[in-house]
Amino acid sequence: EVRAAQLALHGRINHAYRRMQEYLQSKHTWGARHASLLGARPVAYFSAEFGLHESMPIYSGGLGILAGDHLKSASDLGIPLVGIGLFYDQGYFRQRLDANLWQHEEYVDTDHRVLPMEPAMAGGAPVTVDIETRTGRIGARVWRTAVGRNTLLLLDSNVDGNSPEDRELTARLYGGDHRVRIRQELLLGIGGVKALAALGISPGVVHLNEGHSAFASLELIRRRMETEGISFDEAMRRVSSHVVFTTHTPVPAGHDRFGAELIEEHLGPVRDALGLSHEALLALGRVNPHDWREEFCMTVLA
Repeated sequence: EVRAAQLALHGRINHAYRRMQEYLQSKHTWGARHASLLGARPVAYFSAEFGLHESMPIYSGGLGILAGDHLKSASDLGIPLVGIGLFYDQGYFRQRLDANLWQHEEYVDTDHRVLPMEPAMAGGAPVTVDIETRTGRIGARVWRTAVGRNTLLLLDSNVDGNSPEDRELTARLYGGDHRVRIRQELLLGIGGVKALAALGISPGVVHLNEGHSAFASLELIRRRMETEGISFDEAMRRVSSHVVFTTHTPVPAGHDRFGAELIEEHLGPVRDALGLSHEALLALGRVNPHDWREEFCMTVLA
């Protein structure tokens, strides 16, 4: 009976493996018929969280499930898409209630060695990215995980060369103060664009899922100015034509806002490269560009 059960399990595994190979190798997809141009320049889908499976706790709720389903649906349709996010090795907290029904949060370390991901490679070497701020460099490595036919790239700041504070940047989803959040979003947006470039991926469409990744647009503009020798205004016009932004949290708490000092500390080097004044950069993230009292809003920038 034990042997029979083993053979039955073996047969089920082989059947699942064959079905997966047929799925991955099929060329008769909706995308092949209607979105073949994206084969050379895929969609780049930025999100702060992705709900793929409970074994990868890099999501907290609806936004993450939406993003994960977006990747899976794109794979089913055969639409070339690359996801860009962050690898949180402690993820989002687990809730526990005590005898008095008070909530307690527990974080559990995730061992990347048992997860279905591997270092993203380019030229035979692992891909890393560096981001300059006014107060120093932030580095990150890049993980790659397969989501059906498509790929998800996850940036991880727990690398040698970072300060102890920065090594913890990507430890927890939606954790920390405003300084932690802006540094996370710097990694996601600017670091994500740099990771794509390091892998030779030139997206035809950039989709920003919520404002967390809006700094990506500034890095895209900087690159267009550098490679095409054009002005900021012209580069912004060209970049805007292939950037899509969606927001799903129409309440104030769902939209990150940062003070002018934090923006200058973290975006100062990018501002210099864009040729913008401090006030001109802040205006890009204000509902009223001339209101100096208004904080910089990521949703407005996106």
